[in-house]
Amino acid sequence: MSFYSLFPATGAVFSFLFGCFVLYSRPNDSKIRSFSAFCFSLFVWLFGYTIAYSVHDWNTAFIACKIACSGATFTAPAFYHFAIVYTNKKDEVWAIRWAYLLMVICVVFFLFTDLFIKGVYKYFWGYYSKAGVLHPFYLILFFSTFIRGFWLLFIKNRDPLVVGAARRNIQYVFFAYVAALIGAIDYIPKYGIEFFPFGFIFEILFILIVWYAIAQYRLMDIRLAISNTAIFIAVYALVLGVPFYIYVQGAHLVALIFMLVLATSGPIVFNLFRLRAENRLLQEQHRYQNTLRQASAGMGKIKDLKKLLHMIVYVLTHAVQIEHALIYIYDEVKKQYILGASKRRSGNRQYIDSIEEKSPLVAYLLNDRNSIIFEEIKQKSQDYKESMLAPIIDVILSLEGELIVPIFIDRTLISIVIMGKKENGKMYNQDDIGVFSILANQTALAIENAKFYEDMKKTHQQLFQAEKMATIGTMADGLSHQINNRFHALGFIAGDALDTIQMNQKDLSQEEMKEVMAELHRAFVRVQDNVVQGGEIVQGLLKYTRKGESGFAAVDVQAVFKSALEMAQFKIKTDQLKIIHDYDPAAIPKIKGNFTQLQEVFFNLIDNGYDAMMQRKNEAKEPSYQPTLIVHVLKEDNFAQIIFEDNGMGVKDDDMHKLFTPFFTTKLSSKKGTGLGLYVIKKIVEDNHGGQVEMVSKYMQGTQMKLRLPIAIG
Repeated sequence: MSFYSLFPATGAVFSFLFGCFVLYSRPNDSKIRSFSAFCFSLFVWLFGYTIAYSVHDWNTAFIACKIACSGATFTAPAFYHFAIVYTNKKDEVWAIRWAYLLMVICVVFFLFTDLFIKGVYKYFWGYYSKAGVLHPFYLILFFSTFIRGFWLLFIKNRDPLVVGAARRNIQYVFFAYVAALIGAIDYIPKYGIEFFPFGFIFEILFILIVWYAIAQYRLMDIRLAISNTAIFIAVYALVLGVPFYIYVQGAHLVALIFMLVLATSGPIVFNLFRLRAENRLLQEQHRYQNTLRQASAGMGKIKDLKKLLHMIVYVLTHAVQIEHALIYIYDEVKKQYILGASKRRSGNRQYIDSIEEKSPLVAYLLNDRNSIIFEEIKQKSQDYKESMLAPIIDVILSLEGELIVPIFIDRTLISIVIMGKKENGKMYNQDDIGVFSILANQTALAIENAKFYEDMKKTHQQLFQAEKMATIGTMADGLSHQINNRFHALGFIAGDALDTIQMNQKDLSQEEMKEVMAELHRAFVRVQDNVVQGGEIVQGLLKYTRKGESGFAAVDVQAVFKSALEMAQFKIKTDQLKIIHDYDPAAIPKIKGNFTQLQEVFFNLIDNGYDAMMQRKNEAKEPSYQPTLIVHVLKEDNFAQIIFEDNGMGVKDDDMHKLFTPFFTTKLSSKKGTGLGLYVIKKIVEDNHGGQVEMVSKYMQGTQMKLRLPIAIG
């Protein structure tokens, strides 16, 4: 090896090691692969000239120069490939294959013709390739490919959505590849000019610039790459070193055997140690990433929005082990992002209750649509002196945020997640942001589902209320009759009392005065009784029409049935049916429920049973038929089974599967029912009370409605 060959050899070693260093960090990443391909192309180029400078044979030097030029040729498509992937220029991916194909054709010309290289020059540093007649055409293709790649990076750098470390990384990548391209100055000696090819310096500079971007701005995962490279060097030093040592000692056959064995086992050993190192280095990161993935998968099952938001901040603080987490949810009425949930690992801290819709932070997130790393936006503010970032930084500082993750549904920003510092002091990296992006997408769907469920609950409540009011409409005659009776009674009593006073305005004896006072007393007692009865009617009506939004409590089944029957008497003729209570009121357990909602369930069951029995009575004309409603109450473990059994019309088999569908009714006239009764029963019992509803019916025999409700404990 000559003195001058040490220079390209140094560049070749740097390029090869750096290519391995990067490739083993994330071998499945197309950006990493294209970058490593560029490094390996540099290695082939510089290594070829290392050989050419070292040999004294013209033919060997010519072959080495052809290999070197072939390596240099592939740097162009490798860079273009990297630029397309790095800038996410998806509409230009097809051009990558054409770029590689053109350069493969060029390599064929280099290796098998004299059109690109027609020989070698002998310079003071050694042999060097001589340009052929079509070499200028090759240079046009080569530099055009590079220029297109630089243009993509330039356009990406001007994108207003690319900020902070992301923009800075693009700039470092741009200048690193510019340095690498300056190394093409080595083409000058190909044209007979004895100009020492010092392009290797710029290739080393290229590596140093990228290395700095990796270390300073997390262009790639430095820890993992260092670990993998160290393992690679250690394993293959063993694979090559042991046979070489044995060979030097003279045991050539033994050295060959060792080389075969170690070469076969080397990749296995390397992968084994690499996986162990990755698991150790990324153990914590993988742990919380898996936790977040599991949490995001289970979010859709949570229907309560408040529970969902509290679960999100709890998982974030405990899984990622950060100081605190906040989540703000958009309120369409207030036009603000309201603090939906917060969690702090230690200490107390009051955070702002809301973020205005016109806040600079919200405007920035709507425009950028990406997560914000606080250190990056702060660095951008310092580097570019952008005053517009100052109010955004102030908001983030007030929230002690290190990472801000926006949650979008389509173009609408529905929520903002604020994450504090990691307790271990480490910075958020791109892998974190990738996981949080997945979490944000799942959170968006979960929030949308929870809001939809809340809207559905409101819609159901409105339906239930509409059904109640429709029922009240059918009660109008009975209610007005009962209330009018009270008013007529009050009128008669008041008239009698007035007549008594007017007739006895003259002087009365003591005995006569006693009789008048006794008569007035009786009158006022009757007034009081009628007022109480009228009040009970109104109270019953008010209870029935309430929305039932009060909490759950221990409810007496007998009291619910009595209240429901009192209301039913205004709609049905209770004297036309026989009601049998097949239970001991003192022995039945109380159930955990909402009195008003259960009153509505019982009312609907009494009403449905009555209609079915009257229909059978009117249609079947059975002489001995007696409409009968039997109420059973049984205890089953922690549940009470309440059965309403009537001997009414029953339901046809064809209609059984439609019964709990909204607006379906088997009653003869639409005026008799809304078709919501059974639907309301099922929703109240199953969704609101966690119970079960079962219906057993035989046509022309009767129906059993079985309710299974939880017993109140304690």
